[in-house]
Parts: sequence; C-alpha cells; structure tokens
Amino acid sequence: MLLMERVAELVRHNETFALAMIIESKGSTPRHVGKMIVNRDGTSEGTVGGGLAELYVIEEALKAIEKGQSTIVQYKLNKNAKDGISMHCGGTLSVFIEVYTNRPEMVIVGAGHVAYGLAKQFDFLQYPYRVVDDRPDYCTHERFPNAEQIYVDENIEYALTNAHLDEKSHVIICTKDGDDRVLKKALEYPCAYIGMIASKRKVLQIFKKLKEEGCLDEQLEQVYTPIGLDIGAETVEEITISIIAEIIKVSRAGNKSSDREKLIHAEKESSSV
Repeated sequence: MLLMERVAELVRHNETFALAMIIESKGSTPRHVGKMIVNRDGTSEGTVGGGLAELYVIEEALKAIEKGQSTIVQYKLNKNAKDGISMHCGGTLSVFIEVYTNRPEMVIVGAGHVAYGLAKQFDFLQYPYRVVDDRPDYCTHERFPNAEQIYVDENIEYALTNAHLDEKSHVIICTKDGDDRVLKKALEYPCAYIGMIASKRKVLQIFKKLKEEGCLDEQLEQVYTPIGLDIGAETVEEITISIIAEIIKVSRAGNKSSDREKLIHAEKESSSV
C-alpha cells in the first residue's frame, strides 16, 4: 500500500496520527524527499531519512499529536554546529508535521426531537454518529439517513450494548423515559464524553438512585449534566448548538463544565442532609 493510501485509510477510520514531510533540505542529508506516518503509540510507517533526525521527528510528532497542532521542525545535521544534532551529514533538514485529529464519534441515545436536531447538525459538521433507541417507529434509517448505524431494541440497555462504546464515544442521552438505565449502562464503558439532558432536579434524583444501585461518585463525576454550555438555549436548534459546543470544548481542551461541578457539589450536600 502506498503511504498516501494509508493516510486516506487512517482518515476513513477516524484515527489520530501525524504525517511528517520533508519540505526543504540543504546540503548533505539522508534524504531530500520523504514522508512518514507517526501513530499515537509512537510506531511509524515510511521514512524521512532514518537515523537520529528521524527519531527526533517522531518525538516532535508525538508532541504535536498531544497538542493537536501541526508544526515545522528544523535540524542541523552537524554535531559541531551550534544547535546541531549528533550526525555527520552536514546539511540542514526542515520537516512539516501535519496532525490529523479524529473527529468525535457521536452516539445519540434517543430518537426524539433533540436527537433529530443533533443528527442534522452532525451531518453539517460531518461528524460520524450512531443512534440508539427502544422505539422502532422513531429510530429508523429514513429518519436518520446518514447515521452510521441504528440500534433498536425494546430493551434500550441491550441496544446500547450493541453500539460497542469505547474511548472515542461521545454519548448524548436524551431518551423518552430511560435516562437512568442508559446512564448506568454507559458508565460501564471508557467513553470520551457522557452528557445527559435533564433538569437539575431530575439529575439529582437520577444520581441518588444510581448511587443506591452501586454507582460511585467518581463515575457520576464523569457525566456532563445538565448537558450543553450555558448559552440560555431554549429552542431545539439552540439546545443542539449548546451540546455540540460543549463536546467540542471537552474533546479539544479536556475542560470540565463548571455547571457540572456545581451540580455534583449540590448533590453531595443534599445527600448528606
């Protein structure tokens, strides 16, 4: 497989990686043209010349992946030069490291008005998404034509299990009447994000119930609820925008919602009374 075909394959599979490309070389260097894929685990495919310079490029590519920012690195391949690296070639090498970050993989649990609105937004953003529900009349390919998968079962927890949640999954819970059961099931998986549409009062009730059923505070603290950034959203369209804005913020910055922290604190205080 050609290297750029491999790049296209990684993009299709929504993987995070970096592509390092020689953009300039002067004097004597191991290679004047070269490309190399660097995966998140440090493995690589292709080459930018090998040797110590390539090891440095891999190291910088991993840093770029961690930051989510592309960068350019330059090396003097001369151990006697100022700022040079321990090589004898004598030339200079410039490498562009382009970072490809995976798009959030959305799992909408529920197929009502908010779910439909979210699907429309995800279509526009080209975010991959799947839909889970217990109502075959609502959760259909006709209603969600661009969903990667549709999971329907009268037991909504079973339907969610079939979705095979993992560390890339961003789960949005907006069911008709099964939020507590769905949340408990979702917490069994290492999801990147779990958010639930609910009033603060309902959240406190659900958290209390799940704690009585064995869920830990550490698990519940992972949940973003009430879901979405506080922008005063009222319409379905505004609510979906607030949800997506929060997911983007979490996926790119790893920040916690201050509203969520306040709610967790309130829940702890109420349980101690």
